[in-house]
Amino acid sequence: MQDYFGECSETTIKDNVVIVYELLEEMLDNGFPLATESNILKELIRPPTILRSMVNTITGSSNVGETLPTGQLSNIPWRRAGVKYTNNEAYFDVVEEIDGTYNYDPVTKILLWDIGKLNPQKLPNLKGSLSLQSGAPKPEENPSLNIDLKIQQLAISGLKVNRLDMYGEKYKPFKGVKYVTKAGKFQVRT
Repeated sequence: MQDYFGECSETTIKDNVVIVYELLEEMLDNGFPLATESNILKELIRPPTILRSMVNTITGSSNVGETLPTGQLSNIPWRRAGVKYTNNEAYFDVVEEIDGTYNYDPVTKILLWDIGKLNPQKLPNLKGSLSLQSGAPKPEENPSLNIDLKIQQLAISGLKVNRLDMYGEKYKPFKGVKYVTKAGKFQVRT
């Protein structure tokens, strides 16, 4: 109803009782739902406008469409039948997960993460999450977090970081993140 009249109120329904009846008639077939997609209903029964109501009054026509909507002829009701695209492409996000174990040394404050063997033909995707324990003291103004990635048995001239996402939930957003690779030192803005 809101697609047709904007605001759904008692006066709107009283003013457009014929269109409401036509919509209910198209939506239900012997008590069973038939056409419930709003774009198909708009093709079957055109939404009221001032110009359309004037034309209907003068010509004696109605808001009911003369032909079946193209979506009714499709297997997918919200899509028109016979749609052709120049490129048939599909994009997928493929996430490869690596299970590993980590150890934390409280003396050196180093977190060691062993991810096992990697396939050199595939680009590895490392994901990690670091969070403070509840009740831990609030970190200093600019806390530092050093992450050192070493991939054993894999000769790489320079380890590249494609994307580094950092989120601060309860604290100020990070102004920038510095990371060091074999190629040099960089600063990433987040």
